[in-house]
Amino acid sequence: MIYKIDKYIVKAFVPSFIVCMFAICGIYIVVDAIQKIDDFIEMGVKSFTMSAHYYGLMVPVFIAQLFPAITLISVSLVLVRFVKNNEILAMQVAGINLYRIMLPIFIVSVFLSLLAVINQELIIPKLAEELEKVEQTTFEEKEQYSILIEDEENRMLFSVWALNVSEGILKSVYIIGKYENGKKKFTIRAERGKWTDDNNWLLFNVVKRNYDESGHWVAPTLQMDNYLLETTLSPAELSKVDINASLKSFKELRELRNKEPENDRYSVMYHTRVAYPLTNFILLFLGIPVVLGFERMSKNIFLRVGISVLICCAFFVLAYICANLGNMGILQPVLAAWIPVIVFGCLGLILFDGMRI
Repeated sequence: MIYKIDKYIVKAFVPSFIVCMFAICGIYIVVDAIQKIDDFIEMGVKSFTMSAHYYGLMVPVFIAQLFPAITLISVSLVLVRFVKNNEILAMQVAGINLYRIMLPIFIVSVFLSLLAVINQELIIPKLAEELEKVEQTTFEEKEQYSILIEDEENRMLFSVWALNVSEGILKSVYIIGKYENGKKKFTIRAERGKWTDDNNWLLFNVVKRNYDESGHWVAPTLQMDNYLLETTLSPAELSKVDINASLKSFKELRELRNKEPENDRYSVMYHTRVAYPLTNFILLFLGIPVVLGFERMSKNIFLRVGISVLICCAFFVLAYICANLGNMGILQPVLAAWIPVIVFGCLGLILFDGMRI
């Protein structure tokens, strides 16, 4: 009998997961398409073909980003149905506790997580270059954001928050200069920059730090109203297609991290990629007890589903904050990636252990 119940739970969960995946991805696409409606109108008769091509490439990316949320919502909907039909109660009366009832869901989640890893490591990297080209040629905006590019000739790494190509203006610039041995030579932070007629960048409100060949800071920190930076990276060069690191495979991220050890962003993304597969199970440990195990908290089952979704959002908000702190060097990359997992993982285990079985 127990295996028939397992089969019944799996048959309820898998279709729910598929429906949630298409529904959530569909909502994501509709919202994104509304934001890009002006671009589609300008395309005219080609808009349908271009949009189909673009969103066809984006679907695997959407699934990778939303996979934990899709799993949590689909499990919550299945449990709501079971509770409303008193099926959970019937299983408990038959001597099956909640932990055993949830076992097939966790087993299927392991399988789905493996598929998510395959999607992230094999499918998305193959689509990355084409996706970047489509985004920059089809949805080209006046300003480009989150640019990370290397000036190999002058051994400098540029991180730019925003670039206006037509006007040759940078906003929020961070530059790392290096010695031949790869150690940090200097860092420059500037509020903004302007491409000059002499083919150089004139930076404003600059803070510069110099380092010796062993990578140790050499006092003092220099603060300047403006600073002329010689580089081969013109506005056109900065705007060239560069594959977003988040679309790269784990192997490619590791190579980038080893190549640019001073770049905290790559280290944060590397450790986040290691920790991310656990997110699916952490959200289940958090969501299942809220939906199923704490009836006294609220008699309204849909309120409990809403609370589980809010917990999911709280996890991603903390992950976003920690990642940004890690990118800015305020948090160690390992901590930036693992703090959300540890905090919410411990909370999830406590809640899951406290369910009324």
